[in-house]
Parts: sequence; structure tokens; C-alpha cells
Amino acid sequence: MKGVKGIIFVASLLSNCITGGLAASAPLGRRDAVILAPPTEVDNGHPAWSEKDLITDPAFNALEPDAPTLITGDPTKILGRQASATGSTTSTVSPTPTAFTSREGKFSRDMLKITNDLRAIHGSPPVVWNKTLATYASRQGRKCDFRHSHGPYGENLAGGGPMNNPVWYQWYLYTEVNNYDWNEPGFARDTGHFTQLVWKSSKEIGCAWIAGCSNLAYQVWCEYFPAGNVSPVFHYTENVGRAKSGIPDAPPTYDPLYK
Repeated sequence: MKGVKGIIFVASLLSNCITGGLAASAPLGRRDAVILAPPTEVDNGHPAWSEKDLITDPAFNALEPDAPTLITGDPTKILGRQASATGSTTSTVSPTPTAFTSREGKFSRDMLKITNDLRAIHGSPPVVWNKTLATYASRQGRKCDFRHSHGPYGENLAGGGPMNNPVWYQWYLYTEVNNYDWNEPGFARDTGHFTQLVWKSSKEIGCAWIAGCSNLAYQVWCEYFPAGNVSPVFHYTENVGRAKSGIPDAPPTYDPLYK
């Protein structure tokens, strides 16, 4: 059975415990775990999703993002805090989040480019930036409550650390294309972020990059309008085209602007 990915959390693990902070300056290319929130689907006009979170196999390699996905009860407990020598926990990030939305031109340009480049692979028309959607994403993300907002838009969420580049997270969600069954199109737990990202009928996007929540260092919130992932199945046939090329190379995992 396919599994739904949501937006990405990455935490450096050793024996399933965090041994270092979520600093953006951490070495790249090492093994990490990725925690995901499930994608959304519109069923009979109503958003529907499971609030279960997912965590990848501990052997996950950030440079080979196709590891098997396992369900975990409450993965956010391992994020944003680290054990001290005395066994207590201390916050590794600021409790006051900052956000990048449409006000920062680089962020909106970067997110539009990666999104439209990936959509083009499937023959989907480019989306345009919508400040209302970006503001909505920022308001939801600043709550530091990493779960779906139950709002009126299509919504993809991702986050983590040490990866701090929002473009990398968008690319990572796209790699769900590897799991999509073109002979049996439709919504699935491990491809729902990909199908929303390339959904042809979605015309507008607005995203926010949230840094500094104590429960999760980095978060990307992206809202799509009209929402994708609309049942029944024939909508997937119409809106998710076959790829014209393979998955592009991964963007950098670190961008100093977003530290």
C-alpha cells in the first residue's frame, strides 16, 4: 500500500537520539532521518487526510532519497531539542519564528522556479505567485504547529534540518514521482505531494519558509489554488502527465539566506 509523504523534517540521529542541534552549518551528505506530514486529498469537495506522521528508515541517505518509509507515533518529540549531559533537554532553536514570504524576492523567485521547472517535466503550465496564499502559509506556519491547517487550499508541508534550503525540500517532495503507478493513477500516501505539485489545474502558489520553531527548526508551507489531488481517479489522469525526463539533480541542501 502506498504511503503519503508530507513536508519534510530532517534530524540528525545516532541510535535514534539527537546528538547535535539542527544547525544549518552541520556537515552535508551524511545520513539523516526525514519526518513527513501526509499529503491532502479533496474527496467530494472536502479535504481529507490522515494526521499520522511518517519517518524514513534510519538508514536513509539524504543523497539517495528513496528509502522505505515507516510509520511512527509522534516523531516531533525528537525534533528541535537535544539531551544534555545531565539527561535534561534544552532548546536548540529560538522560540520566536521568523518567516520569508513574498516580501523576500529571492524566496518567491526560487520557489516559483523550482516548482515550475518540475511542473514542466509533466507538461503542466506554470503557476503564478499569489501573495494571499503566501500570507496564509506564513500565518499558519508561525504557529509552530506542524500539521495541516484544514484550510481551503491544496497544501504541502515539509521541514527539518540540517537541510535549510526550501528549494531542496520542494525537490525532495517531487521525488515521490518514483513511487507513482502510471498504470493505476490516483491518490496514494507516498505520492500525494508530487501529484499536488504538478497538478495541471492548480494555477497559483504561495509559500512561506519558517525558521526558529522550537519543535522544528525549518519548515516550508506551500498553498495551491485551485487545490489538486481531487477525486475521483479520472482527475488524476487529466492532471498528472507522464514525465518527459528524469528527476533533475538535487539542489543544494544549504542556503545562507535561510539560516
